[in-house]
Amino acid sequence: MNAGVLPAPGSSRGVRQIALFLGISLAVHAALLLWLSRMPAPVPPERRVTELIVVEVDRPAPPPPPQAKPEARPPEPRPVRKLFEPKLDPRKLFQPPPNDTPPPETKPTDPPPVVVGLTMRSTTTAGTFDAPVGNTLAGKTPDKAADPANVRPSPVPLYELDSQPTVIGEVRIPYPEDARSRGIEGTVVLSVLVDETGRVRLVKIISGPGGGLDQAAAKAVERVRFRPALRKGQPVAAQITYRYTFLLD
Repeated sequence: MNAGVLPAPGSSRGVRQIALFLGISLAVHAALLLWLSRMPAPVPPERRVTELIVVEVDRPAPPPPPQAKPEARPPEPRPVRKLFEPKLDPRKLFQPPPNDTPPPETKPTDPPPVVVGLTMRSTTTAGTFDAPVGNTLAGKTPDKAADPANVRPSPVPLYELDSQPTVIGEVRIPYPEDARSRGIEGTVVLSVLVDETGRVRLVKIISGPGGGLDQAAAKAVERVRFRPALRKGQPVAAQITYRYTFLLD
């Protein structure tokens, strides 16, 4: 009989084997229980206690908003001590009398009379015959020649000129004593006819402050020398407006 095969029921030998098997099994279980009961109980691992400290910290109050700095005022200037009083202008102490004399009436400049003949620039003293002097050749020569001093050149319109007459040198007109004593000053406006040689042939007063300044300026400009006007590179006569200002010292 094999050891692992149970005996057939009803056999006494099989009963004894079963009882033996059960007894051994109980003994093994009892021994196992006894061994387990005598074993020391497992000690659980020690738990480490973690301390949590809560500290309440008061939050600081927010800083106050920055205050606007007051604008720095500039330092007040120190009073200036006057070491001396300024002298009064004598012209303010003496007021000139009002000039009630109306300015001279300005009449339009009459065109020079037409005189048939050669211009002064076209004449010469080296010739062997005389020729009449005038300001144009468009016409019949008169039987009697005109006086050259009385013949005024015909001015060329300003828009046809390449350059206008210019003064040679510096013009200094003596201040009339009567106007100086009365405190009169101002600008004199003149109409000046300059011929092709640069000589002044005619002066007319357009406006001025009066007091003798107008006549003094007109008389002085008659002696002024000019560079003649140019048209197409050639000197020609021209009529210009000339201004001279009188100022008191």
